[in-house]
Amino acid sequence: AAVERAAGLRNAADGLLERRAELRGRLAAYRAKAARLGFAEHTELSRRHRAVEDLLYSSPCDLPAATRALSAYQRYLNDLSERGTT
Repeated sequence: AAVERAAGLRNAADGLLERRAELRGRLAAYRAKAARLGFAEHTELSRRHRAVEDLLYSSPCDLPAATRALSAYQRYLNDLSERGTT
């Protein structure tokens, strides 16, 4: 029973690490998109990027908060690109 429990915990931990890696990858992709669109030095977008990065690169990582912050970053970037504002 202990071996099964340990395997279950290991699988859960692996899933959380995979989710964190996915979010980090998405953040990098959105940052590249921001640079491509001319928003690399946009003050508010940069502040939001740092906030997401702080969440994703701290220990322990608050995945729900990081997910919400990344979604907000993405929405803000999309809003900027739709308005064409630099």
